[in-house]
Amino acid sequence: MAQLIEIKRVAVSPQHFTARVRIANGGPLTTDEDLIGTTHVYNLLPEIIDHACLGDAGETFKEAMGATEVAHLLEHVTIELIARTGLAGDISCGRTWEVTGEPRTYDVQLSCPDDVLVASALSSAAWILQWAYAGAVDPKPDVEAIVSGIRELVEHAEEIASREAAEDAAAKEAAEPEGVADQEGDCADTASTENEEA
Repeated sequence: MAQLIEIKRVAVSPQHFTARVRIANGGPLTTDEDLIGTTHVYNLLPEIIDHACLGDAGETFKEAMGATEVAHLLEHVTIELIARTGLAGDISCGRTWEVTGEPRTYDVQLSCPDDVLVASALSSAAWILQWAYAGAVDPKPDVEAIVSGIRELVEHAEEIASREAAEDAAAKEAAEPEGVADQEGDCADTASTENEEA
């Protein structure tokens, strides 16, 4: 199966992280189109059935999970991963809706205590659904390792960003032909000399 979920774009505000996702052609749009894949998700993360879910058939996700949008399942898997990190407080919430005029496309909006946390949990959740709906071949996702990786990324995000910025600057400097920096410096010196003479 091709990639099941494409994250087309994201928008981050102080309160929400909203991802526009598209479900691949040929992939299940709803969980009841592939109950085996849905069962794989449940077996990996059985706690999701206890999530509050007020927009569907009942008060918990248990009533909805068997026949809801795969994008809605993505929302709940993401929330479960966020909750397991212990970095988001007691309550994580979200909502999912179909995008009018864009077939197979949904907006998934999640509360956003930290954009790195939500983005990495969403990406991991998409990977888990890919695994489940593509036949659940080994290796089975190690949820605790995923959660640990998300936690590590969030806790060291600034350090990682600084290191990557320094690596990018060094790579740019190494790629710059010799003499370019000197020529730019000469131009700046010439301009300041001309200004002094005027």
